[in-house]
Amino acid sequence: MRMACSLRTPDLVMLFRKMYSVPQKRAFSIPRSDSRKLLKTLLISLLLLGVLSPPVARTSSVQSAPIRVKGSFVIAAICRDGIVVASDSRGTLKDKRGRRIAYYDINQKIFPVGSKLIADTGYASLNDPKISFLSALMSRFANSPLSHVKVDQLPDSYFKYASLTLPALGAASARIQTLVFAGYEKSKPMLCIYDGEASRATKCRGSGYVSSPNQQIIGLREVSSLSFKQVARIMQQTINDYAAAVQPGSVGGPVVIRTITPSTSKWFDSPPPWPRWERFSDLAEDYRAKRVPFQLMPGISERELDTLIDEGDAWARFAQVSAAEKADGNAPVIGSYRSDR
Repeated sequence: MRMACSLRTPDLVMLFRKMYSVPQKRAFSIPRSDSRKLLKTLLISLLLLGVLSPPVARTSSVQSAPIRVKGSFVIAAICRDGIVVASDSRGTLKDKRGRRIAYYDINQKIFPVGSKLIADTGYASLNDPKISFLSALMSRFANSPLSHVKVDQLPDSYFKYASLTLPALGAASARIQTLVFAGYEKSKPMLCIYDGEASRATKCRGSGYVSSPNQQIIGLREVSSLSFKQVARIMQQTINDYAAAVQPGSVGGPVVIRTITPSTSKWFDSPPPWPRWERFSDLAEDYRAKRVPFQLMPGISERELDTLIDEGDAWARFAQVSAAEKADGNAPVIGSYRSDR
């Protein structure tokens, strides 16, 4: 039976100092017998600490990673020529305390899925060490038979795929994005928006436009009468104006636009060279090789960014080594459109 012990380690250290403190001038003249007593007492005390102290519980959870990447602006509309979807390209890195550290402007937010697409304005990371980025999951889903469904069935099919592909916590993290699903069904255009950051509800429509964040866009009031070119110009201007108003903020970079008709799905202009990250270590590798440029936020040093990237890399590698153990829901979070941006 264990005995209760009211002394903590710091208390014992102080006790030893009081009991065995020796004046400086006699520091090297302690009698051998006293030295042996002191050593014996110290060893016994250390053994008692091991017996009486509460055992440290082993945890199978992965430590929380420091990286958070915020920011997105997506607009989707049904116009005279078909469906138009536009997004910005910025990803803003934050630390655990929510401080904005840096940003990069090649963050993919529109994902082709056959003749349809999915656009993301929520988290771009997943709580899984093997498939840590939303873009990697979207790429796999696009090649899955589960993606061959009607547009209004695409949200449920996507979440089913996530549940089959990811562990439970990873699948749960795939439901916290706000996603826009777009495509044609029997020559009829359709937009569905899944509100993953609030109600978790999905609403579909066959006309008009949707945006995340929810904005009233005056130029799109009569969107059904506009061409692809006209709508693309309005969307680009809207996103650029918003980005300029929040600088230095979590919306910015090139505006990327994709169009869909009953027979085609293509980029309006050439998109930027998006990184093909699957794990957070991939981000760290590209950063160190200077393949992805990061811009520091005001008041932030390069050393702070280096530390953040290193910690994210360490988290990913530890999670890979501990793949047999469950993640704890504190994986790095990439991409969120929230009020704290």
